[in-house]
Amino acid sequence: MIDEANRLLKQGIEQYQTYVETKVLASLQAAMQSWQQALSLCRSTSEDSRVEGAALGNLGAAYKALGDIPQAIAFYQQHLAIAQRIQDRRGEGNALSNLGNAYYILGEDAKAIEYQQQRLAIVRELQDRPGEMQTLSNLGAAYHSLEESIKAILCFHQAKAIAKELQDLRGEGQALKNLRLAYTALGDLQAARDYQQQYLTIIGELLAAAKADDFISGAKMLGINPSEDFAEADLSGVNLRSANLRNADLNHTNLSNADLTFADLSRANLSGANLSHACLCNANLRDAHLLHANLTQADLRTKMPRANLTSANLSGANLTSAYLPNANLTNAYLKAANLSDADLSGANLSGANLKDAELKRADIKGANVENALFEGALGLSEAMKLDLKQRGAIFEES
Repeated sequence: MIDEANRLLKQGIEQYQTYVETKVLASLQAAMQSWQQALSLCRSTSEDSRVEGAALGNLGAAYKALGDIPQAIAFYQQHLAIAQRIQDRRGEGNALSNLGNAYYILGEDAKAIEYQQQRLAIVRELQDRPGEMQTLSNLGAAYHSLEESIKAILCFHQAKAIAKELQDLRGEGQALKNLRLAYTALGDLQAARDYQQQYLTIIGELLAAAKADDFISGAKMLGINPSEDFAEADLSGVNLRSANLRNADLNHTNLSNADLTFADLSRANLSGANLSHACLCNANLRDAHLLHANLTQADLRTKMPRANLTSANLSGANLTSAYLPNANLTNAYLKAANLSDADLSGANLSGANLKDAELKRADIKGANVENALFEGALGLSEAMKLDLKQRGAIFEES
């Protein structure tokens, strides 16, 4: 019986892993069924309470994945009771950690701290350094949520020290990320920047070691969140074809020479980013923020409606047939850019520099061209030049 319960327990773990990788709900349901069967076998034979406890803990994790936190807590509490009864200290620690994380999700930070502190005592007793590192990270997160920044920072520093001791780059990176957030909350922006830079260095090392064919998948595999963790990173020359970076924070990120063909960058924050010589052909840049971005000689044959390109450098960029209706190009530098067949209807070009730009068949209807410089611009008929001058455009530098 116990052998069968063990088999079902392992089978459920494999099925749950499949769910984690695929997000197919049927795999999660299959895992829950396996664990429920293992639990029933253990209870019918009164054999090996460790397996019973593990099945209860895993069922709690499954309900957590389903978003049913109260039900998850009920299973974690049962696991805790069994572990304490049979003096399974490792199982007890796991149950306490799970309970702490569950209460943290519910926003009950004081309870989360209580359970994590109990777990911290156990992992230290067992000399479980990885467990201690994770518990300190969880404790720090709860303190941070309570706005107790000093206590949070102390926990994160201890977690970072253990990560270095274990040569755990992922753990060290997470600690550095947490320290940046904690020091930001404390108002120490210089320290926050220092930890951010250290964190970005760790990311670079992790991604270089991963050597994944799919850059985004490799990043996620390492616990890196592309939507949050790439700000200010050096991603020059990286292959990001078809990457989903919608709403991503990529401010001041170095993406020079990167391949962003077909990438979804809608509403992404690319302010101050370096995209020089990057390929953004057929990328989605709807409502993207590109203030002060460097797009020199970038391939921008794509859709950019309502994109904010205020003061962006687009000199020599290829914007052939680009779709830019209602885009904000105030004070943008478009010298020698190719805008032939581009749709600039309703765009704000006030103060923009379009010297020597190619504008053959470009649609500038309804665009704000007040103080925009068109000196040497190509492809404009005399009638168009006259119309643009009447709308406030400049054709000769004063």
